[in-house]
Amino acid sequence: MAENEFDLLIIGAGIYGAASAWEAASRGLKVALIDKGDFASGTSSNSLKIIHGGLRYLQHADFRRMRESITERRILMHIAPHLVHPLPCVMPTYGHLVKGPEVMRFALLLNDIISFDRNQSGDPQKHLPMGRILSKEEIIHQLPFIDHANLTSGALWYDARMHSSERLVLAFIKSASRHGAVIANYVKADSFIFSQDRVTGIMARDAVTGDRFTIRAKLTLNTAGPWINKLLASLNGWAGNNPFAFSTALNLVVNRRFTENTAFGFSCEKVFKDSDALISKGSRLLFAVPWRNITLFGTEHAPYSGEAERFRVTEEMIGRFLDEINSALPEHKIERDEVVFHYGGLLPMTGVNQKTGDVTLVKHFHLIDHKKEHGPDGLVSVLSVKFTTARDVAQKAVDLVFRKLKVKFVKSETGRKRLVGGDIDDFSDHLQNAIARKQSLTKEAIVQLAHNYGSEYGQVLQLANGKPHLSAYVDEERSVPAAEVVHAVKEEMALTLADVVFRRTQLGSAGNPGETSLGKCAEIMAGQLGWSAQRTRDEIQAVINAYALSS
Repeated sequence: MAENEFDLLIIGAGIYGAASAWEAASRGLKVALIDKGDFASGTSSNSLKIIHGGLRYLQHADFRRMRESITERRILMHIAPHLVHPLPCVMPTYGHLVKGPEVMRFALLLNDIISFDRNQSGDPQKHLPMGRILSKEEIIHQLPFIDHANLTSGALWYDARMHSSERLVLAFIKSASRHGAVIANYVKADSFIFSQDRVTGIMARDAVTGDRFTIRAKLTLNTAGPWINKLLASLNGWAGNNPFAFSTALNLVVNRRFTENTAFGFSCEKVFKDSDALISKGSRLLFAVPWRNITLFGTEHAPYSGEAERFRVTEEMIGRFLDEINSALPEHKIERDEVVFHYGGLLPMTGVNQKTGDVTLVKHFHLIDHKKEHGPDGLVSVLSVKFTTARDVAQKAVDLVFRKLKVKFVKSETGRKRLVGGDIDDFSDHLQNAIARKQSLTKEAIVQLAHNYGSEYGQVLQLANGKPHLSAYVDEERSVPAAEVVHAVKEEMALTLADVVFRRTQLGSAGNPGETSLGKCAEIMAGQLGWSAQRTRDEIQAVINAYALSS
């Protein structure tokens, strides 16, 4: 990085930075991507794992946003077929008119019309059926735990679910790398470098060694998410007086499956008012998503005014959100010890209702050419909320990069180019072929490898086959073989135990696997990376601390 000048330097390797790196590299630009932590270790890991088609935008009559979401949902199922899969969703209706089946029947019909091209991928496993109204008996059968008072029916529609949001980010990053992008985690942007009134790069610091070095670039793209204010404050004072506002976003991991494979929405007692909505249902909607062998509940929002690096999920936050969920599901109350993990992050917001305290998140992405905002040239910032449309926003950002670089424009192809691991035409066949393949791992392990690595799962199998110490399990219940840990270190830049536990494997993303499994994983990494006994103990303790809460 220090030896070259890049066309584009991207700061922040969450989903927006990762998608932008893939977009730019695939179009022939010389790209560098850095993150001060690990890839997808910030807001991008905080997700209900839903790739949604924007059904809720109907209440705003925002058909443009719906089309964007529907298109990107279809694209993601095509370019990452191993990581994005259909998800049936249901919601009970109560009474009639606004909260009843009449409005929902019309909404589902309109949704199907607007998403007329949703099944163009050619993969039968990615088929999204039409939505329909369920009878009262059908919705009670699917959701026996909901409030039956005044229940009239239910609505069924289809969206998509990520098997792993972290590995989807990594798929973008690995794709960018294979197209020549130079990428590093644990590299911090300390300050911008200027030439007169133009940003020409950054002074960077290697978080592992402490070494400082310069990265030079013709243009810099800031995708730092919640850290955008701190980064922009170093622009000789510019932007420090108009910081972006952020909200907390909390999702809970509950060690119980409420449904087999269907996500469900439900209204809580808390009143919610959206001033932009043409139709307001009055109460706040929560969502529950079956994922692996647990259920994700989300999302709780509250204004946040501190520094991004100081944000922590607290016991008070979890208790408050749990009370809200339980008020809506009193017959199936979730006990505190069933909450085995939590995902928390910060999302940009536009304001807070002073009467209710409700947060209004940013509805449209920000793409900022700082020269046009009376700032320096050579810097562009991207800020948005949605995981679903990140690829589309990245395409628009790189379009702007081409215009600013004044080089020959190259058309985007990321809407159809498969990501690393995505060379799969029929996912069901891919899964069956993987299971039938002769190997030394269990069926459960093969299934999770086929999901996590897609068409490249054979790389992990090759490490494991014929090597008992690598085909042995770090955690048998979670089907994580030792070979997967070695692969994460050798091929995916995992530098800490947390990188492997939370973002490369499914070892710890749905709850604490326990000290025995953490110890086995740390021992393997120690052998690969030369950790001392003390460093190994510190790595284990850091992961244990990640499951703990602030007081």
